[in-house]
Amino acid sequence: MIEALYGEEPPVKRSRRPAASILAAAGLTAALALPSAAQDSPAAPGLDPDGCSNGTFVSEPSANPGLAADCRALAAVRNHWAAAGGGLEAGHPLLTWGRGGAAVTSWRGVTISGQRVIALDLNESGLNGTVPPEIGQLTELTTLDLSGNQLTGPLPPEIGGLVNLELLILEDNQLTGLPPEIGQLAKLTRIYLEDNRMTAPPPEIGQLTALIRLDADGNRLTEVPPEIGRLTELKSLHLDGN
Repeated sequence: MIEALYGEEPPVKRSRRPAASILAAAGLTAALALPSAAQDSPAAPGLDPDGCSNGTFVSEPSANPGLAADCRALAAVRNHWAAAGGGLEAGHPLLTWGRGGAAVTSWRGVTISGQRVIALDLNESGLNGTVPPEIGQLTELTTLDLSGNQLTGPLPPEIGGLVNLELLILEDNQLTGLPPEIGQLAKLTRIYLEDNRMTAPPPEIGQLTALIRLDADGNRLTEVPPEIGRLTELKSLHLDGN
């Protein structure tokens, strides 16, 4: 049964509380930020992914190949955004990743459990440009929060690689669409797409049989695919402001 067709609270608040509660319930802690002095230093050049394999960013990489692979993916993600939309301003949190040989376990916005990256929280981080395809290599990710940025274009098809993703928060950007590969995220339970430029979800959204909440207020939706009727676990659907 659909719990709500119209938003009962401001869209910007709807995603923040679920993300916080899910992370807290899992007993996770936020990654530590580097000292402010480091954040205020000049912008760093591209982050060398080799540091993930030679023991610089990952301790004993041969014994932790999964974390080394996640680290390389994060380095590519960071370098993508550092080169997009005029680059990142000096002092940006992403530019502290790996600075001074800092281990991936201390990278801001990155949560690690069982020697794998399970959450990436980059909300309100001043990110520009498209979402990098390498983000789909973080295959153990359960939470992805990219809300409150200036991201454009559709999500890359590589997003289908996030097969363990449960929570996807993309609100307050300028994103234009979801790829068909979104249907591969069988564990996804909540999607927050408010205040973007989405025009129509792909029919494959009907494959997300674990989905219980879909928020797409404030977009440019002109139609909803009939396949949405397959979402038998859906309890909350928000489509106002389209």
